[in-house]
Amino acid sequence: MTPLSQILSIARAGNPVRAWNLFHSSGWNKRADDQKALTLMGRLLKDQAKAANGLEQVRLYGEAANSYAAAAALDADSYPLINAAALALLGDNPERSTELATQVLELIEGDPDQGENAYWRGATHSEALLLLDRDAEARATLSEAIAQLPYAWEDHAATIRQFELIHLKQNKDTKWLDHYRPAASLYFSGIITLDEDDPDNLRQIEEFIDREKPGFGFGALAAGADILIAEALRKAGAELHITLPYSVDRFREISVEPFGKHWVPRFEELIANAVTLYSLQEMPGVDERSLDAAVEIANLVAMGQSIRNANLLRSAAKALTIVGSSEKPGRNFPIWSHAGRDYFVIETARKAKRENDSDMSIMEKVKPLFAILHLENIDEEILKQQSFRHIEFEKIAGGYRHHSTDIKGLASIAKNLGKSFDDLRASFIIDTINKKSPTKSIFDQVTEMAHASRGGPVLTDYKSAMALTLLNAETSVQEIGELKTAYGAIPLWILV
Repeated sequence: MTPLSQILSIARAGNPVRAWNLFHSSGWNKRADDQKALTLMGRLLKDQAKAANGLEQVRLYGEAANSYAAAAALDADSYPLINAAALALLGDNPERSTELATQVLELIEGDPDQGENAYWRGATHSEALLLLDRDAEARATLSEAIAQLPYAWEDHAATIRQFELIHLKQNKDTKWLDHYRPAASLYFSGIITLDEDDPDNLRQIEEFIDREKPGFGFGALAAGADILIAEALRKAGAELHITLPYSVDRFREISVEPFGKHWVPRFEELIANAVTLYSLQEMPGVDERSLDAAVEIANLVAMGQSIRNANLLRSAAKALTIVGSSEKPGRNFPIWSHAGRDYFVIETARKAKRENDSDMSIMEKVKPLFAILHLENIDEEILKQQSFRHIEFEKIAGGYRHHSTDIKGLASIAKNLGKSFDDLRASFIIDTINKKSPTKSIFDQVTEMAHASRGGPVLTDYKSAMALTLLNAETSVQEIGELKTAYGAIPLWILV
């Protein structure tokens, strides 16, 4: 029998069909006396409802409500009960929703221990009031709950998502929820050779931060614009999440020290105060990525990090860059702007470059970014029958492989294959490779990742997951664990 915790993990990893099949094959669907089993059944039915449409969606929401209600009946608990109340509304049963929401209020008022913590107790109370059309009270209660745990950003976001669903069903305006959304996530970047003594540069940065009030900053810490923006963000109380194209020591050597020793202590202080610090992993036996290629990948990752953080928190992702006078933003900015996301550009005069400055504009020829898709446990004839027959997969020991500069296109193929074949073992990464003579260790990585798959969703690594968040809005990603290899530990994500 598959444990409920494992089935829940599979559902959270973006494979609801497999989770549902395991739930039934293990006999959990027959355990009407097990509150945890009934609660999980409600969760799995709710996942199916979100993916359905029309009458089928309504039916599934209704079944999910019944399962949660049955769980609540076994042992008074506000969590399954409030879920039952909300899902009854989504399942076109407003009378039942009202009845259950009333029970929630009675339970909370009679039991001070209800709720995982002070926030969830208040949020559940607010949701029940919302379902009873007591909107003014619901808003006041939610404000009080958020005040209890003001920095529980992901918890707030989960409540906002739920309230949006309820209001959509009630045909009510959700604009009031904007007041409770976490602050925006900001991707920042800019030129090194600016005049840090020009007060106008700092004034424009501070005016932007004061106006937009970002709560989270994602970027690198090169001398110049990066450090100026990061310092202003920290001064304003925003969290710093730093992504570097190399290790801290190597990045300091390349992108900080050559532009003046005075930048080094400022760099070190920001590194010490970063909430997260991520450096691109170099595979053993692989030549160091060129500066241009490494910076491009790191920028993709930082952009993806800011978008993912905003999505998780139900808030906005924005971008700020500083460029030389009359210059255009970096080559990744069109991807950002074409998706309709806000971005802001500050223009400034470039400072004359000193003779001992590193020449950041003269870089070795960039190796192009490739996506690599590795497939195992799929029949060659079945593979040939797919709609992407124009793609030629190389047959290798144990499977098939294809690499392409069409990252978005290959990601879509990978995602569709993962959804179509439950037994497929597949992996997908984005990196720089020499097409004529690919480095063995990169292909070793995708092979080991595919071997780690249990079938279904395609595995990827962290940097590729973040890059895909920017490059392909149709493909979402989910963290599932870690794989230990001869090349070190690889965080595992899946395409969903």
